[in-house]
Amino acid sequence: MRRAPTWRSLLLSLAGGGLAVPLLWQANNYQLYVLALVALSATVGVGLNVLIGLAGQFSLGHVAFYGIGAYAVGILTTKAGLSFWLAWPIAGILAALSGLLLAIPALAVRGPYLAMVTIAFGFIFEQGAAEWAGLTGGWNGISGIPMPRIAGHIFTEREIAVLAFVTAIVAFWLFARLSSNAWGRAMRAVRDAETASQSIGLDPTKIRTVAFVLSATAAGLAGGLFAAMSDFISPESFPLFQSILFVLVVMIGGTGSLWGPLIGALVVVLLPEVLSFLAQYRLLLFGCLLLVILRLAPDGVMGLLARLRGGGPDTRARSSVDVASYLAGVNERTILSVRKVSIRFGGVQAAVDVSFDAPAGQITSLIGPNGAGKSTVLNLMCGFYRPDSGCITLGDRDVTGLKTHQFARAGIARTFQTTQLFADMSVLDNVLAGLRRGELALASLFGAAGENREIATAEALLDFVGYKGSIHAKAGVLSHVDRRIVEIARALSLSPRVLALD
Repeated sequence: MRRAPTWRSLLLSLAGGGLAVPLLWQANNYQLYVLALVALSATVGVGLNVLIGLAGQFSLGHVAFYGIGAYAVGILTTKAGLSFWLAWPIAGILAALSGLLLAIPALAVRGPYLAMVTIAFGFIFEQGAAEWAGLTGGWNGISGIPMPRIAGHIFTEREIAVLAFVTAIVAFWLFARLSSNAWGRAMRAVRDAETASQSIGLDPTKIRTVAFVLSATAAGLAGGLFAAMSDFISPESFPLFQSILFVLVVMIGGTGSLWGPLIGALVVVLLPEVLSFLAQYRLLLFGCLLLVILRLAPDGVMGLLARLRGGGPDTRARSSVDVASYLAGVNERTILSVRKVSIRFGGVQAAVDVSFDAPAGQITSLIGPNGAGKSTVLNLMCGFYRPDSGCITLGDRDVTGLKTHQFARAGIARTFQTTQLFADMSVLDNVLAGLRRGELALASLFGAAGENREIATAEALLDFVGYKGSIHAKAGVLSHVDRRIVEIARALSLSPRVLALD
């Protein structure tokens, strides 16, 4: 059985916050400011860890979301007269909406183009804050931003630093829940193999958009708290260089790891302070030290520790789940019917008027020499290609025009000619990722890690296909034979009506 780490993660987060109490109690005002920046940077890092570490999307413009949150609090508390406790959640909502709007053009591109889109967004924010002087104060900024208050009591610098640490603790706990549940597995699946993720019913666009919105929300809430803590903000408070530091927070600590953003924040925020005695040379040495850290630990500090620690023992017990009953969940006698399907790629006619029926309970084979178009037909009947003509029906339902992930939800599962596992996920998580056929509710974003029934089912499927290795091993290190049978188990996890083996 797999452990559910969320409550343990909460206890560890509280313990880590408890260790900071003596520092916060004895620190002077400047030290409190620096410690609060560590907590805020860690909070932004947690949000970026969702985007980079889980969803595999890169952003170099997150300082804009940070600034949106800060300006929202600054404007609402000084000009609209709202309480900080009303302005702060509004700041998070505005940052989330901005993340949603940015996701529309950003997710249409990949790699360096995505980085360029987010950089452009950072420039737009900075120039917009500078030019919209009537609202933002322009280059003069907004001053006199009030501290939070409760029942007439105005927060001191020490109390707002404590609030920053509490915010970071909550962020770490929520990340632990997200990372270990179905949403976290879905984000990792899309990151590792987008095509394979669609074959188990996942919608990459929806999942990446949710990751963008969550990441922007964390940055916006941290920025709102920064504004109240700083008393003054201006466009110069949010330089584009700050986005690079936020990315370094994630990269140094280790992308995808729970505690990576905390370690990264400690290094990025505290190391320049430790080197302050070097005066003008401190940033030069700081940059050199960062290069050394990234060279020695390309997967981050947590990645290095994970490699040194190695994997734990596989303690799986034989599952009591009846796989035959699970796979017989769809009782109707479904026929997959392909009628006069054709497709052309440029000047190559890959398939012409292909027709066949695949009755339930039988094996239907497509036989032909290399290059005959067998994989092309499989891609057509699984939704990866859309035919130029003809139709595909499953039972009495025409599925021809469905999106790729909707074919999987309709009950058509497949494996690939070259195995496509989620390489950085465990064998168990590969199978768990398919159990829900991509049906993910937003209400379950921070839900439980996974029910024991789901874990038992995944283990039973692995036993059923004859997998004998460790269920906690990363799929990317498996032998070819193990990769093939784990991929079959993942396809069976959908309890499909049709199983297409390429």
